[in-house]
Parts: sequence; C-alpha cells; structure tokens
Amino acid sequence: MPMDTYAKLLSVMESLVMQHRKLVDLEQDKVRLIIDQDWKHLEAKVEKSKDVLRSIEDAERQRVGLIETIDERWKDNPPSVSTLIEHVPSPFRADIQQAAETLRSTMMELRSLNKRSEQLIAGSLEVVDFTLSLLSGASSKGRTYSGDGEEKLEGGEHPSLVFDVKA
Repeated sequence: MPMDTYAKLLSVMESLVMQHRKLVDLEQDKVRLIIDQDWKHLEAKVEKSKDVLRSIEDAERQRVGLIETIDERWKDNPPSVSTLIEHVPSPFRADIQQAAETLRSTMMELRSLNKRSEQLIAGSLEVVDFTLSLLSGASSKGRTYSGDGEEKLEGGEHPSLVFDVKA
C-alpha cells in the first residue's frame, strides 16, 4: 500500500477532529442560547451546524474510501480503529491512533452537549405547555364533551374563555 494513502487518511482524520471541535463550539453556543431563550440566534447556529455536519459527512466518505483502499475486505464491513491501526505502518500509526482517540472523546463531549440541549428544550416545552394550560383553563383531568356537544372540563366546570387553543 502506498504511503500516500496513509498520509491522506491521517489528514482526513485530523480534518474530522477539527470539524467535530467546531461542532462542539457551536453546540456550546446553542446550549447558552437555549438557556437565554434567544431563538433567533439559535436558529442561525443550527444553520451553521448543518454546514459543519455536511463537511463531516464529506470527510467521513473520504475516510471510508481510504480504508477500503487499504483493504478491500473492509468495503462492506469497516474495521474497528484497533484493527485498522494494526494495518497502518509505524510512521503513521501513533498519529492516526491519537486522532482517533481525540475524535472519540470529542464525540462523547458532543453527545453530552446534545443531551443537555434536549433537556433544556424539554423544560422549555413544559413551561409553554403549562402556560397554555393556564390560559386555556385546561385542568390535569382534561376536556370532555357534554351531551349537546359543548366542550366542558371534567367536574362540570366551563372552559375558560381567556384563550381557546383550538382557534
């Protein structure tokens, strides 16, 4: 196998690390924007994240192509990093292994940030749901319909006229 292939693989791995670090920075910004409820700027960060994700997809395709070049048996079943490292010549082995470890830890950091964002958004949605329930007069028991088709709350109360969520 030409050494050029391993040099390209190292370059692609380093590019993946760099792109994932950009994504971590964007995710940290998104968490801050969710906390601040700055939805306008959050939308802009989401768009930037999509651009970075497209770059990651391109680099990942290159990485898979290079791995297939190293050993065609890996075409349909890419190897683990440890298996790949066994086939890399010693001048590139340590650098590719370091890039893989950095990439793995960066991805774990991304997973943690994504979970945090998910929790914050869920909390925001609970506040919105609670506020809508207060404004609409909905109780925890929910709404039902009377015999004549009119909407009423469980327990015989009439629905609030402050806000009609069906409107």
